[in-house]
Amino acid sequence: MPRYRHGQRAALAAVALALSPAAAADSRVIDEIVVTATASEQRLRDAPAAMSVINREQLIERPVRDVLDAVREVPGITLTSAAFTRKRINIRGMDNTHSLFLVDGRRVNASADVIAHSDFELGWIPTEAIERIEVVRGPMSSLYGSEALGGVINIITRPVTDQWSASASASWGDPSGPGGRDLQAGLYAAGPVLPERLGVRVFINRDDRAETPDRADPALSAIEGRRATSGGATLSWTPADQHRIDFSLQRAEDTRERNTRTPGPPQSAVDHLFRDDITRQQLDIHYLGDFTRFSVEAGAYRSRLDRKNRRSQGIAPTAPSRLTDDIAETRVRFEAGQRHFITVGGEFRREQLDDGSFVQTGTEQVETRSLFAQDTIELAPERLLLTLGARLDDHQRFGSEVSPRAYLIWHATETLTLRGGYGQGFKAPTLKQLSTQFSTFGGGGRFEITGNPDLQPETSKSLEFGALAGLGAMTLEATVFQNTLRDLVQTACFENCGVFRQERRTYVNVAEARIRGLETGATVSLPLGFEFGGNYTYLDARDRELETRLAERPRHTLTSRLGWQNGAWSAHTRAQRIGSQLRNVQGQALKKPHYTLWHAGAAFALNEQVTLRAGVENITNERLAERSALFDFEERGRFVYVGTNVSF
Repeated sequence: MPRYRHGQRAALAAVALALSPAAAADSRVIDEIVVTATASEQRLRDAPAAMSVINREQLIERPVRDVLDAVREVPGITLTSAAFTRKRINIRGMDNTHSLFLVDGRRVNASADVIAHSDFELGWIPTEAIERIEVVRGPMSSLYGSEALGGVINIITRPVTDQWSASASASWGDPSGPGGRDLQAGLYAAGPVLPERLGVRVFINRDDRAETPDRADPALSAIEGRRATSGGATLSWTPADQHRIDFSLQRAEDTRERNTRTPGPPQSAVDHLFRDDITRQQLDIHYLGDFTRFSVEAGAYRSRLDRKNRRSQGIAPTAPSRLTDDIAETRVRFEAGQRHFITVGGEFRREQLDDGSFVQTGTEQVETRSLFAQDTIELAPERLLLTLGARLDDHQRFGSEVSPRAYLIWHATETLTLRGGYGQGFKAPTLKQLSTQFSTFGGGGRFEITGNPDLQPETSKSLEFGALAGLGAMTLEATVFQNTLRDLVQTACFENCGVFRQERRTYVNVAEARIRGLETGATVSLPLGFEFGGNYTYLDARDRELETRLAERPRHTLTSRLGWQNGAWSAHTRAQRIGSQLRNVQGQALKKPHYTLWHAGAAFALNEQVTLRAGVENITNERLAERSALFDFEERGRFVYVGTNVSF
């Protein structure tokens, strides 16, 4: 049974093992150290959740621009449209607003909840600064509260090290069609300023991507352009052994541009340039202390996101928005007897939104206070683990919500682990949904939407059972799950229904849904330096009221990867097949066809410090708009890239 302490050397050694090339298809992969499922270090096989880990080697072997690129081939992950040519991440068929994004366990403010068509969480941390990404599939509200209804994506950044080290990367890519050229460059460095007492970490990244014109109508953009600069610095102070204080500052400036057209009759439509300027910053102080009988983790941080909109041709822009999160949290971990590993903690969160859609004051604010407890019980030494947890969230607007969870891990043999559990989750209504002063026009100006202070939180009840096996050079995993969702928030018309620009809607708790599914995965080492891995997801998502299939959720998703390594050379090919799905168009459920993306890449290590990479993404130049007019986002066309990674 792992001890839930901050043993940094052990953790770094385990991560190094997980990042070794052999680990990708070796049973040792299930001994990776993860933290997200319990907010404590533990082996992946002990984690009370269905989890996936994307390690650093997997991140740099292909052109990853943001979190979406990094996790899109994880089982249970599907993509949906965020409009404005942007995409969002769904976990197990749950809407993207039901997923919580974390960086080193700290919340990334949920801009998608309150800023229309936002995907601003996805490009916050550059690849060069990431150690690994942990994905938990299933509700984690018992530990993290609201937004963790469907799952958690936790970005673990590279640590401050005891010796100076640095790395740099650069890549250039060009699609086969017009536009879309991409240039990325990043730099990372970390090391001691005062040995064993003071360390520092810095990173900076630049991403320039040209917009991609629509092939059918080049006056419009199929994929928006992006110019982003991000950077950060951490000062790590160790005032005494087993005690560390981190001071961190991160900032990103992100400009998005696309060519678009105003809605309405063709004779009155106006082509124009649509631009979003996004600035995000976070200031964080964090303490880690390991005492004789317990350990403490505490911190406070402020996250702020500013969005300003501009449009050409004299078209009025959207009002500026500012989302600010102030959070203070603490966790205490200790052992009770020989078999109880307990975590207790609390969190205070103040969320404030300044937005022109609040017609009276221009601002709304809400506070949430939370207490949580978790006990991992070793029912049988090294064999049977039971995790029990619950969280109480006291929301300023709608009151209290309790989220319980229970999960059992049984190591049936040295190579086979069986697991299963039950959990409840919730999502608090957003500031806009609850506000009596919120008013804006949606649907291209067709109707007005107002807030509803009587909303209740959306809730889920989830059940899952799974197995994880490590058989020499092979790992196998399978999980079946069911989520029952209630009180989902939707808009409903209450006045002048169907009358253009006179129709009025508000938010109501009406929808119920049931989502069932199967996730499977396997990796295996093959002769001659080859390795193979793949996963398959089946999803049955239904509206319980209408007994119809939920839209924008493919029933079948299949991903595979074949890799090869021989000395300094390595290569891989990947494929992902996304099954057919439905799209609602004016009350009709229409079928979007399946499609398949093929990719290939190769790398050559010049020496221990320099690696050259090249490849082709979307080899067959799959264009979704050519397959069906029902697709409301586009995949990047055939894309040839070259790049290098340098460590020193």
